[in-house]
Amino acid sequence: MTIHGLDDARRILGAAVLGPEEIVAALGSDPFTALTAEERARVERVPFDATALAQARVAGEMLVLRTARVDGAPLTLLTLGARLAGALDPKVHRGVGYSLRDEWTIDTQPFAADETCVTGWFLVHQRLLPATCNRLYRLQDAVLAALPGGDGRPRRRSAIEIAYDTLLWQRARGTRLLADGWDWSRTPSSDQGFVAVGEFGDAGLGVIAYSRAVRFGSLGVCPQR
Repeated sequence: MTIHGLDDARRILGAAVLGPEEIVAALGSDPFTALTAEERARVERVPFDATALAQARVAGEMLVLRTARVDGAPLTLLTLGARLAGALDPKVHRGVGYSLRDEWTIDTQPFAADETCVTGWFLVHQRLLPATCNRLYRLQDAVLAALPGGDGRPRRRSAIEIAYDTLLWQRARGTRLLADGWDWSRTPSSDQGFVAVGEFGDAGLGVIAYSRAVRFGSLGVCPQR
Protein backbone atom coordinates (compact mmCIF):
# COMPACT_ATOMS: atom_id res chain seq x y z
CA MET A 1 0.00 0.00 0.00
CA THR A 2 1.38 3.38 -1.02
CA ILE A 3 1.03 6.05 1.66
CA HIS A 4 1.00 9.55 0.25
CA GLY A 5 3.29 11.90 2.17
CA LEU A 6 5.21 9.22 4.09
CA ASP A 7 8.47 9.75 2.21
CA ASP A 8 8.28 13.50 2.88
CA ALA A 9 7.54 12.82 6.55
CA ARG A 10 10.60 10.59 6.86
CA ARG A 11 12.72 13.22 5.12
CA ILE A 12 11.58 15.94 7.53
CA LEU A 13 11.37 13.95 10.78
CA GLY A 14 14.10 11.41 10.15
CA ALA A 15 13.98 8.58 12.69
CA ALA A 16 11.02 10.13 14.50
CA VAL A 17 8.55 8.17 12.38
CA LEU A 18 6.90 4.89 13.34
CA GLY A 19 5.26 3.67 10.17
CA PRO A 20 4.34 0.36 8.56
CA GLU A 21 7.93 -0.90 8.42
CA GLU A 22 8.39 -0.35 12.14
CA ILE A 23 5.07 -2.03 12.94
CA VAL A 24 6.00 -5.12 10.91
CA ALA A 25 9.43 -5.29 12.57
CA ALA A 26 8.03 -4.93 16.11
CA LEU A 27 4.78 -6.86 15.88
CA GLY A 28 5.52 -9.25 13.03
CA SER A 29 2.31 -8.36 11.24
CA ASP A 30 1.31 -6.22 8.27
CA PRO A 31 -0.93 -3.42 9.65
CA PHE A 32 -2.84 -3.17 6.36
CA THR A 33 -4.20 -6.71 6.17
CA ALA A 34 -7.41 -6.16 8.12
CA LEU A 35 -8.35 -2.50 7.58
CA THR A 36 -11.93 -1.38 7.18
CA ALA A 37 -12.68 1.00 4.34
CA GLU A 38 -12.83 3.88 6.83
CA GLU A 39 -9.49 2.93 8.37
CA ARG A 40 -7.85 2.58 4.97
CA ALA A 41 -8.96 6.11 4.11
CA ARG A 42 -7.38 7.36 7.34
CA VAL A 43 -3.99 5.76 6.78
CA GLU A 44 -3.43 6.05 3.03
CA ARG A 45 -2.30 9.66 3.41
CA VAL A 46 -0.25 11.35 6.15
CA PRO A 47 -2.66 14.09 7.32
CA PHE A 48 0.06 16.64 8.13
CA ASP A 49 1.68 18.95 5.59
CA ALA A 50 5.35 19.88 5.38
CA THR A 51 4.90 22.96 7.56
CA ALA A 52 3.20 20.99 10.33
CA LEU A 53 5.88 18.29 10.17
CA ALA A 54 8.67 20.86 10.36
CA GLN A 55 7.00 22.39 13.41
CA ALA A 56 6.67 18.90 14.89
CA ARG A 57 10.40 18.31 14.44
CA VAL A 58 11.20 21.52 16.35
CA ALA A 59 8.70 20.60 19.09
CA GLY A 60 10.18 17.12 19.57
CA GLU A 61 7.18 15.22 18.23
CA MET A 62 7.14 11.86 16.49
CA LEU A 63 4.77 10.66 13.78
CA VAL A 64 3.08 7.37 14.66
CA LEU A 65 0.89 5.04 12.64
CA ARG A 66 -1.37 3.14 15.01
CA THR A 67 -3.43 0.04 14.34
CA ALA A 68 -6.41 -1.27 16.28
CA ARG A 69 -5.80 -4.91 15.32
CA VAL A 70 -3.00 -7.35 14.66
CA ASP A 71 -3.66 -10.50 12.64
CA GLY A 72 -7.34 -9.65 12.76
CA ALA A 73 -7.53 -9.62 16.59
CA PRO A 74 -7.95 -6.49 18.77
CA LEU A 75 -4.59 -5.12 19.94
CA THR A 76 -5.23 -4.40 23.64
CA LEU A 77 -2.75 -3.75 26.42
CA LEU A 78 -2.90 -7.41 27.44
CA THR A 79 -2.39 -8.72 23.91
CA LEU A 80 0.39 -6.19 23.29
CA GLY A 81 2.16 -7.35 26.44
CA ALA A 82 1.77 -10.98 25.44
CA ARG A 83 3.03 -10.34 21.92
CA LEU A 84 6.12 -8.39 23.04
CA ALA A 85 7.77 -10.62 25.64
CA GLY A 86 9.28 -8.65 28.50
CA ALA A 87 7.66 -5.40 27.41
CA LEU A 88 5.60 -4.83 30.56
CA ASP A 89 7.00 -4.70 34.08
CA PRO A 90 5.92 -7.92 35.88
CA LYS A 91 4.57 -5.74 38.70
CA VAL A 92 1.59 -4.82 36.53
CA HIS A 93 0.37 -8.39 37.01
CA ARG A 94 1.26 -8.66 40.71
CA GLY A 95 -0.52 -5.60 42.05
CA VAL A 96 0.13 -1.89 41.67
CA GLY A 97 -2.03 1.21 41.85
CA TYR A 98 -2.36 4.66 43.23
CA SER A 99 -3.35 3.25 46.64
CA LEU A 100 -0.74 0.50 46.39
CA ARG A 101 -3.43 -2.10 46.82
CA ASP A 102 -2.35 -5.62 45.91
CA GLU A 103 -5.61 -6.36 44.11
CA TRP A 104 -5.04 -3.66 41.45
CA THR A 105 -3.51 -5.35 38.43
CA ILE A 106 -4.03 -4.81 34.74
CA ASP A 107 -5.47 -8.32 34.60
CA THR A 108 -8.48 -7.14 36.61
CA GLN A 109 -8.95 -3.83 34.76
CA PRO A 110 -11.50 -3.76 31.91
CA PHE A 111 -9.52 -1.19 29.92
CA ALA A 112 -6.55 -3.58 29.57
CA ALA A 113 -8.69 -6.18 27.82
CA ASP A 114 -11.01 -3.87 25.87
CA GLU A 115 -9.28 -0.64 24.87
CA THR A 116 -7.56 -0.46 21.47
CA CYS A 117 -5.86 2.30 19.52
CA VAL A 118 -7.73 4.27 16.89
CA THR A 119 -6.19 3.35 13.55
CA GLY A 120 -4.53 6.35 11.93
CA TRP A 121 -1.61 8.80 11.96
CA PHE A 122 -0.78 10.94 15.00
CA LEU A 123 1.88 13.43 16.07
CA VAL A 124 3.01 12.81 19.65
CA HIS A 125 5.39 14.63 21.96
CA GLN A 126 8.24 12.30 22.83
CA ARG A 127 8.70 13.90 26.26
CA LEU A 128 6.39 15.14 28.97
CA LEU A 129 5.22 18.70 28.44
CA PRO A 130 6.91 20.53 31.34
CA ALA A 131 3.86 22.73 32.01
CA THR A 132 1.78 19.62 32.79
CA CYS A 133 4.14 18.15 35.40
CA ASN A 134 3.45 18.41 39.13
CA ARG A 135 -0.16 19.47 38.48
CA LEU A 136 -3.50 17.92 39.38
CA TYR A 137 -5.36 16.18 36.57
CA ARG A 138 -7.84 19.03 36.02
CA LEU A 139 -5.01 21.58 35.95
CA GLN A 140 -3.20 19.49 33.36
CA ASP A 141 -6.41 19.58 31.32
CA ALA A 142 -6.44 23.37 31.65
CA VAL A 143 -2.87 23.53 30.32
CA LEU A 144 -3.82 21.38 27.33
CA ALA A 145 -6.96 23.43 26.68
CA ALA A 146 -4.86 26.61 26.50
CA LEU A 147 -2.56 25.23 23.80
CA PRO A 148 -3.14 26.52 20.25
CA GLY A 149 -4.76 24.37 17.62
CA GLY A 150 -8.53 24.77 17.74
CA ASP A 151 -10.19 21.42 16.99
CA GLY A 152 -6.70 19.99 16.44
CA ARG A 153 -5.48 21.08 19.87
CA PRO A 154 -3.10 18.59 21.55
CA ARG A 155 -4.82 16.17 23.91
CA ARG A 156 -4.07 13.19 26.16
CA ARG A 157 -3.40 9.72 24.84
CA SER A 158 -5.25 6.65 26.05
CA ALA A 159 -3.36 4.02 28.05
CA ILE A 160 -3.03 1.62 25.10
CA GLU A 161 -1.86 4.47 22.85
CA ILE A 162 0.91 5.37 25.30
CA ALA A 163 2.01 1.76 25.64
CA TYR A 164 1.84 1.14 21.88
CA ASP A 165 3.88 4.23 20.99
CA THR A 166 6.45 3.68 23.73
CA LEU A 167 7.00 -0.02 23.12
CA LEU A 168 7.16 0.29 19.34
CA TRP A 169 9.66 3.12 19.66
CA GLN A 170 11.88 0.98 21.88
CA ARG A 171 11.70 -1.96 19.47
CA ALA A 172 12.34 0.25 16.44
CA ARG A 173 14.89 2.71 17.83
CA GLY A 174 16.49 0.87 20.76
CA THR A 175 15.86 3.64 23.31
CA ARG A 176 13.20 4.04 25.98
CA LEU A 177 10.77 6.94 26.06
CA LEU A 178 9.23 7.68 29.49
CA ALA A 179 12.26 6.13 31.19
CA ASP A 180 11.92 8.47 34.17
CA GLY A 181 8.37 9.79 33.91
CA TRP A 182 4.70 8.88 33.80
CA ASP A 183 2.27 9.94 31.08
CA TRP A 184 -1.19 10.39 32.62
CA SER A 185 -3.77 9.07 30.19
CA ARG A 186 -7.45 9.77 29.56
CA THR A 187 -8.26 6.12 30.38
CA PRO A 188 -10.23 5.63 33.63
CA SER A 189 -9.49 2.74 35.97
CA SER A 190 -12.22 0.77 37.72
CA ASP A 191 -11.52 2.57 41.03
CA GLN A 192 -12.15 6.08 39.68
CA GLY A 193 -8.52 6.90 38.99
CA PHE A 194 -6.84 7.51 35.65
CA VAL A 195 -4.20 5.22 34.22
CA ALA A 196 -0.59 6.38 33.96
CA VAL A 197 2.05 4.60 31.88
CA GLY A 198 5.79 5.04 32.25
CA GLU A 199 9.01 4.48 34.21
CA PHE A 200 10.17 2.26 31.36
CA GLY A 201 13.18 0.53 32.91
CA ASP A 202 15.04 -2.73 32.49
CA ALA A 203 12.07 -4.66 33.96
CA GLY A 204 9.66 -3.23 31.40
CA LEU A 205 7.00 -0.56 31.08
CA GLY A 206 4.97 0.36 34.16
CA VAL A 207 1.20 0.77 34.31
CA ILE A 208 -0.51 2.22 37.38
CA ALA A 209 -3.49 4.40 38.27
CA TYR A 210 -3.73 7.64 40.21
CA SER A 211 -6.52 9.63 41.78
CA ARG A 212 -7.10 13.01 40.16
CA ALA A 213 -5.94 14.54 43.45
CA VAL A 214 -2.36 13.27 42.99
CA ARG A 215 0.51 15.34 41.63
CA PHE A 216 4.28 15.00 41.50
CA GLY A 217 7.14 16.19 39.33
CA SER A 218 7.49 13.22 36.98
CA LEU A 219 3.74 12.82 36.34
CA GLY A 220 2.71 14.79 33.26
CA VAL A 221 1.33 14.49 29.75
CA CYS A 222 2.89 13.77 26.36
CA PRO A 223 0.22 15.44 24.20
CA GLN A 224 -0.85 14.12 20.82
CA ARG A 225 -2.66 15.60 17.85
